[in-house]
Amino acid sequence: MSDIPDELLREILVRLPAETLLRLRSVCKQWVRVIDDPSFTKAHTHNQLNSHTLLVKNRSGAPLYSFSLDSLDFINNGPQMIDAIHIKQLVRLGVPRLWALFDWSVCNSLILIENREFRQKWVIIWNPLTKECREVKVPKLNVTSKSCRYAFGYDYDSDDYKVVKIDKLDDEWQTLVYSLKSDSWRKIEGCPPSIRYCYAGNTFFNGTLYWPSRDTITALDLGTESFFQLPLPLADRSDFGILTDFHLDALDGCLVCSLDYRKRKTFHGWVMKDNGVEEKSWIKLFSLQYKDFLWRLRLVAYLKGKEQVILQHNRGFLWIDIGTNSIKKFSIHGFPDIDSSKICPGSLVRLNAPRERKRKRKRKTEITLTRLKLCVRDVGERCCSDNSSCDASKCHFCRLG
Repeated sequence: MSDIPDELLREILVRLPAETLLRLRSVCKQWVRVIDDPSFTKAHTHNQLNSHTLLVKNRSGAPLYSFSLDSLDFINNGPQMIDAIHIKQLVRLGVPRLWALFDWSVCNSLILIENREFRQKWVIIWNPLTKECREVKVPKLNVTSKSCRYAFGYDYDSDDYKVVKIDKLDDEWQTLVYSLKSDSWRKIEGCPPSIRYCYAGNTFFNGTLYWPSRDTITALDLGTESFFQLPLPLADRSDFGILTDFHLDALDGCLVCSLDYRKRKTFHGWVMKDNGVEEKSWIKLFSLQYKDFLWRLRLVAYLKGKEQVILQHNRGFLWIDIGTNSIKKFSIHGFPDIDSSKICPGSLVRLNAPRERKRKRKRKTEITLTRLKLCVRDVGERCCSDNSSCDASKCHFCRLG
């Protein structure tokens, strides 16, 4: 294995799933060095942006499951039932189970978990693959209101993950930004009034956080930490009825918009071209007329190369071929009622600093040596007490004592 150059090995390993790479770390030291390199982790994270792995959460309290859309039978025209892989939950004292939380922000397969059920306020960043978590200390300088909302994204300029807290204090909206590198909060200016009308959910795409509302899209550039606004896709509400639901998602390297006009039972999917700031940058993907039994309809996957989209509803998924205008159904074993699903292929990002892990290993080694010394001393005391002719200057056990 050592005969493979590191450059060639990187080009091979960067194309593999993160779960496979964790197992390959046990091959040899060279592979560990390559996989644990921060530059490799960054390249692998960027390579996973077009992945089609879904993380699914159930309303009835079932655990999290994941499955790959590549496992679907694209030839079969009938309904399909697929199996999903169970994801081990985050188990920590005082932390509620993930399905008890309403909104969950995902960035590079890291999940931001926000507490809404307990009096004690906390926010945790969790990696479902490595099982690592990082607690974000909520600032105590202000009082968190019911209008408080969190968002999670990545700043490409500073190579830093950031948590954004938007809260209302004394009839004024303020924005706080937490840096994972510096482990600190700071306030930024320019929070627009439109943020108060935005929905609870947010989307991270290409270094920017987006919040949808009925009239506009509020965005925050994490590099410059400045707000700006985007228009909604062109749609005449008088023709389609009242807008019932509106979602933004980052799918297959594109910013995708879902508009649900439930009064007319019409669903529209739009994609933004080149992340523009004019209305002409929005391109309509498809329109769908649905029946009464479809609730919580949302666009959750976009297979750009195949011109196909995946829609989630309360009982399963719809698989739409945009080119042929055909619709297929598929569902997951053991999921009678689906709450939400997100693209989450897995991440190698380490949330705990290497020096902290090294310090823990050093502390564990010191405890082991201390215990070994006590055991040897105990054996020596028994040995020397039974042997009256023991020479303390030459006895190994006596010198240890």
